[in-house]
Amino acid sequence: MELTLGPVLFEWKRDELVRFYEEVAGMDVDRVYLGEVVCTKKLALNFDDIGRIAGALADSGKKVVLSSLAVVSNEEELEFTRRLAGFPYAIEANDMSVLNIADPLKREVVAGPHITTYNGPSIEFLKDIGVKHVTFPVELPRESVLHNIRQTGIEGEVFVHGKVPLAFSWRCYTSRAYGLSKTDCRHHCAKYPDGMEIKTMEGEAVFTINGTTLLSASTYTLIESVEDLRGIGVKALRISPQYRGTGKVVEIFRRRMKGEITPQDGLKELKGLTDGNFCNGWYMGGAGKDYIARAGA
Repeated sequence: MELTLGPVLFEWKRDELVRFYEEVAGMDVDRVYLGEVVCTKKLALNFDDIGRIAGALADSGKKVVLSSLAVVSNEEELEFTRRLAGFPYAIEANDMSVLNIADPLKREVVAGPHITTYNGPSIEFLKDIGVKHVTFPVELPRESVLHNIRQTGIEGEVFVHGKVPLAFSWRCYTSRAYGLSKTDCRHHCAKYPDGMEIKTMEGEAVFTINGTTLLSASTYTLIESVEDLRGIGVKALRISPQYRGTGKVVEIFRRRMKGEITPQDGLKELKGLTDGNFCNGWYMGGAGKDYIARAGA
């Protein structure tokens, strides 16, 4: 079972991203997703940077996959996708338009978590056009993941740690919070390297906003379910980068995968890296915002 590192979803400064990927080269992950999923306006890395970083990661023994936008809605975003597909690396399609640009029969294209592979027929369609690896949508429960793998034989990846991307919009939530439109973007996202927290009138955190995307308020983690994920045939576990402590999160998950620490110890160590507010409800068949302890844990 692989351990993978997803694309950075938030707006970090260029030097921070360069330094981060230098650290990633030394992390114990098998596959690294590099690119832009949320918005081309926050693309701190230019295409020369992407090429250099991808080459350095490949030289360090990582499999590099270039992640595409979750919403492709205009010519600028199409051109970004075309240029990304020009690199000699695998492509993660997060919008179906990418499959018209990068032909899965001619190069390796994987389906990202933002393509709605909820059931067998949708996965079989992707397999028929050459897609062999799918990251399941974040809201799928365990039973659906198990069913889809058994029914289709697809190589499946599951999002196991990080703020969960819930929805994407053409409009920018962060700009609107500052009384601006997406067209008038002034990169306020950079003020919130782990996203802007949204609370109810009573002070309860409900969502995290990050540009055009809405994410969970709590950190989603399946640290207690590593053995179960392996048991149902999942081939890869995805960690979503956070502004601080990503390397430690990777280390904890790798130790769990090796059986060096218990589920409870893994959860305890992760709590020391965050505010301790976790959720896992979707995988466990409950409300996504809840954390449901595994039986016997």
